[in-house]
Amino acid sequence: MELKRVLGKDNRQAMEQVVRLYGPDALVVSGHQVRNQFEMVVAVDIEPDANLLDVPDAELHLDTPTPAHAKVAKVAAQTGFRTALLGDDTVSGAQQTDALRAEEIVALFRDEIQILKREIQETRKASAWHMQMSRPDGLTAWQQGLMDHAIPSRLKTLLVDALAEIEDSEEAEARLHAVLMEGIETVSEDPAQISGVHAFFGSTGAGKTTVVGKLARQAADTYGGNQVAIISYADQKLGAWNQLQLMAAQWDVTCYRANGPEMLNTLLRELTDKVCVLIDTSGVDIVNHHADLAAHAPEALMHLVVSTETSRASVKKLLLSELTWDSVNVTKLDESTDSWVLIDGLLQTPDCQLWLGSASGQLNKPVAQLNAHKWVAAVISTIELPRSAETENDSAEHESRQTLEGVSTLDFLTGLRANKNDRQASLTAKTERMQTGR
Repeated sequence: MELKRVLGKDNRQAMEQVVRLYGPDALVVSGHQVRNQFEMVVAVDIEPDANLLDVPDAELHLDTPTPAHAKVAKVAAQTGFRTALLGDDTVSGAQQTDALRAEEIVALFRDEIQILKREIQETRKASAWHMQMSRPDGLTAWQQGLMDHAIPSRLKTLLVDALAEIEDSEEAEARLHAVLMEGIETVSEDPAQISGVHAFFGSTGAGKTTVVGKLARQAADTYGGNQVAIISYADQKLGAWNQLQLMAAQWDVTCYRANGPEMLNTLLRELTDKVCVLIDTSGVDIVNHHADLAAHAPEALMHLVVSTETSRASVKKLLLSELTWDSVNVTKLDESTDSWVLIDGLLQTPDCQLWLGSASGQLNKPVAQLNAHKWVAAVISTIELPRSAETENDSAEHESRQTLEGVSTLDFLTGLRANKNDRQASLTAKTERMQTGR
């Protein structure tokens, strides 16, 4: 296969040209906006050379591939020493750009192939796992509980395979805990001793403003309110600025508002004498805000705040993207511990570390370091194990024992012991007497 480049004014026009030139089955590798045009890279099959079809293999000679950097050096050499010395880039500029662009495309194509290979491997594992699920008699109690619980497929496959041939319930639970804790790291810093510049990100409603308020109160108790500052960055949500002002006034902490990166840069220069500066960001446009803070406040640590029952879309957007975080903080721990989606995202991003846990929205309850072992144990406790057949039979026998063998209150009072057949015979005799008129 070879790569072809197609340009158009927009995505639609470029796709029309691809279909016209290479047919509707052409494989589109990538699409990008380049210099007010839309570029599509298409993989096209190479047509066989009729002159080489009948040539023996011994007579075929392959050309030695030339590295990309050698091609660029060759182009520069052809421009001449005078051009390189005087800086005449009339020829080399566009050619070097095209060469770098070609290397980019090839690297992208290789990455796509690697991703496809990984997906094929995961599909094979999932297929074997689904075959195992079709025979539930061969599953242990913990494996059956994992299968019935709402857990992401990738993580469910991993855990079911890890519990294979483990019959003992306590051993299976310990193994499950060890597998989950193997990919989770924690930060041991005391939140009461927080210092420096810290920026907090998270989706709307995750509780990042509450976490910022609690940390500001703890820092004010440690260093004094005059040594702590809060900055609200580009947060236009209704009531967010008023909430920060109320919290800052309550603890005698200075509070500022920055609507853009220039204002943020100015504030940070003015607040260099503060021991602790906390930045509360908006719940929307997180990617751009992350880039702004990384450019204008490189000294700031980036913290992600997520709720315990975060959605798959939020995990994919915030954890499984190119954003880098110095810590991950979990909120609303008192509302639910069913955090399988969040744990699955943490296991896929080994660079992320857990730091704080917040179990209440009340500001008088401070945040603390998240006990990962305790949290994982609480998440595992949400799995409901199936009841065995022997337990159900014993329960059914116990429930029916009073009706079959015990003496009811009516039997005790009347001294009679009637069964279903006796009542049926009595009802039949009464019906016959009514029919005969006796």
